[in-house]
Amino acid sequence: MVKLEMQGITLAYGDKKIVEDITFQVMPGEMVGLVGPNGSGKSTIIKALSRVVTPYSGTVLINGRDISRIPRRELSLLISVIPQIPLLPSAFTAFEIVLMGRNPHLGLFQYEGPRDMDIAWQAMEQTSTQCLAERRISELSGGEIQCVVIARALTQETQAILLDEPTANLDISRQIEILDLVKGLCRKNKLAVVAALHDLNLAAHYCDRLLLINRGGIHAEGTPIEVINTQNLEQVYGHGSYVHTHPLSGLPAVLPRVDSSRNSSLNK
Repeated sequence: MVKLEMQGITLAYGDKKIVEDITFQVMPGEMVGLVGPNGSGKSTIIKALSRVVTPYSGTVLINGRDISRIPRRELSLLISVIPQIPLLPSAFTAFEIVLMGRNPHLGLFQYEGPRDMDIAWQAMEQTSTQCLAERRISELSGGEIQCVVIARALTQETQAILLDEPTANLDISRQIEILDLVKGLCRKNKLAVVAALHDLNLAAHYCDRLLLINRGGIHAEGTPIEVINTQNLEQVYGHGSYVHTHPLSGLPAVLPRVDSSRNSSLNK
């Protein structure tokens, strides 16, 4: 099992600081959502947790170990990443891409065996992508590619998963299907999951805890009920939304704020 931590992390591109002095942790079996406006630093935090971006200051820890001191191969056995914009070789088939998830488990010059094939095929079954197995990446839609990348992450069999907008390009039924799968694996296998999400309703429904990122820091942290309220959203996003309690789940649900006077005039 894996525990992820950020301690006093500041992230920057050149002289431009994106987030500053952020501290939080993610426990095994916990799904933590990063929410906030575009450009607030959610994706950059995901990149720092996967060692794609080196912190300007502070430390990223995995089970108490400094991530910068963990060999790349060992790190890829601990953490898998589902990027927002996956860069994939267009000539490869979907199955070949998914099978790449087994690479960290293979020795030098070692080829995939029957067990690796079975794990990849099972991951494609879980993500409903088996029908795409023989199709080349260049032939797939953005949503289909996203599902293939999620299958590759499952094939990697890591103890933590980082997701950067995992439901991008997916229709609502596939969004629910994928997040149901990730949340189920999180609980069953005690995975540490961090997901950057734009959809606040999905974040409230699936995440155990949320970090609302704004202006380079954590504006609010806690359960969805503690974080997603009208006051916080007005302070971070402006006055365009209204939060009410979902009648079935009891969780916060976000609706656009409607100008009733404008609607009345349109109906005349």
